[in-house]
Amino acid sequence: MKQEVTVRIFNREYRLLTDETKEYTADLAAALNRRLEDLMKGKSTLSAQDGAALIALEACDDLFKTRSTLENIRSQIKVYFDDANNAKAAAANAEKEAADLKVHYERELAALKAQAAKEIAERDAKIEQLQKEVSLRRSFIPEDNETASDMIAKDISKAINASHIPPYNYNGGKK
Repeated sequence: MKQEVTVRIFNREYRLLTDETKEYTADLAAALNRRLEDLMKGKSTLSAQDGAALIALEACDDLFKTRSTLENIRSQIKVYFDDANNAKAAAANAEKEAADLKVHYERELAALKAQAAKEIAERDAKIEQLQKEVSLRRSFIPEDNETASDMIAKDISKAINASHIPPYNYNGGKK
């Protein structure tokens, strides 16, 4: 809301209509008075109007530079904002890729575990089969350094005893 404020600038009163507070407007007038006094010191030929014109030119220069700086800051903020959005999108893509890789890894791991379990079961079955074969072969090994002819003689003797035929001696006749 606009309000009327009276300020004194270089010994002259000005009534202003402003949206700003009285205190803020009075602070602006005081700063302008200080700047005019500093400019007028040592320059007795400079009129108050000329001093005001120089201060106004200086203020315009400051305003233009400030606007330029503000625009640069806005541009930088836009670049930072765009970079942040790009980084956010890249992070989201990386998270999705990581999740996809995790799923792929878990599938591969499960397949490898299943393959390893299958190979272990096959190996265990082969070991069991080989153990049975070794056990069977050991049953055929002669005891006490028995020769093949002794083994045959025993087997024949067993067969004969089973059928009540007298045993035959391979070393020269009947026993």
